[in-house]
Amino acid sequence: MRVLLVGTGVYPIPPTGYGGVERTISELSRALAQAGAEVTVLNRVRRQRSTDEYRFALELPKLLRRERFDVLHAGTPVVANRLAWEHRPYVYTTHSRHWFVRRGLRQRWGFALERRGVRRAVATIALTDVVEARIRAELGSRRPSRLSVIPIGVDTERFRPDWARRTGRKALGVGVLQRFKRWELAARALRGLGVELALVGPCPDPTYVEELKREGEHVQVLGELSEGELVERYATSDLLFHPSSVELLAGVVLQGLAAGLPVLGAEPVRPLVEAGVTGYTAPSAATAEEVVAVLRERALELLGDEGRRRQMGEAARRSAEQRFSWPVVAAAHLELYRSVLSAPVPGG
Repeated sequence: MRVLLVGTGVYPIPPTGYGGVERTISELSRALAQAGAEVTVLNRVRRQRSTDEYRFALELPKLLRRERFDVLHAGTPVVANRLAWEHRPYVYTTHSRHWFVRRGLRQRWGFALERRGVRRAVATIALTDVVEARIRAELGSRRPSRLSVIPIGVDTERFRPDWARRTGRKALGVGVLQRFKRWELAARALRGLGVELALVGPCPDPTYVEELKREGEHVQVLGELSEGELVERYATSDLLFHPSSVELLAGVVLQGLAAGLPVLGAEPVRPLVEAGVTGYTAPSAATAEEVVAVLRERALELLGDEGRRRQMGEAARRSAEQRFSWPVVAAAHLELYRSVLSAPVPGG
């Protein structure tokens, strides 16, 4: 089977730094190839600006004429809409937070593109059951005929625990340092516990970064790290915090599970965390104060019990291997691809 994965036109694949969708495309391409598919990644990068996706989409028809493929798979709404305009059958993975949050004209426009990209796909992939339910609720009878739940994967060979180097005093948070991630809640939950909270990720909002640093000396803002440094942070930390207010499927949580880290987070990561087994999450609709209280209570419980922390970390590792390893995820993609090879192009 020949699979053509269409990039974003914004960041390189694989990305050299920030670029969650690009990283997913890169790792999926490798996993599909290992499973026996013939895979090509089509991408053109200019100035690494969000508007570059539109330029890339405009030249797609010309680029596609040079490629041979059985299945066309897109992952961004502008690209999907261009393929729909060209009447190209495509599989679409929705990565958009706009199913849950739409503020301002730009986000509403993004959601309009997302909605149309989903409707016109021969098959749409939602990353979690929660996203699938939201798509069904938003689109009703206009939802795609094939709507499947397939998560992104994680490299369980690269992300592994280093039990001997764990001290019980290191917490980790990974992701862009913006307000919707609510890293300040993790900082407040750990205040006074003698635990270092290392925050790793791009820092596009300097004001927010300064606010985080004022939460206490236990907060370390590390910015973006190299791949090797990030893997080591996962391997040697004790807990992973993820208090974000909105997520589709947090790849960093999957990395934490693979690294044997109990996950403490907010309701948006609940589909990834088995309560009391691989971590804990705050209840739905919890206030910021309630999220802090839950995170603090569970952190105290785990930091004070090395055996329980190890047991939960081992369960997290098993969960990653069984649910989210790339061989499992690639097999699910190939099954879906086979089902749509002769599917007609939907209208709408």
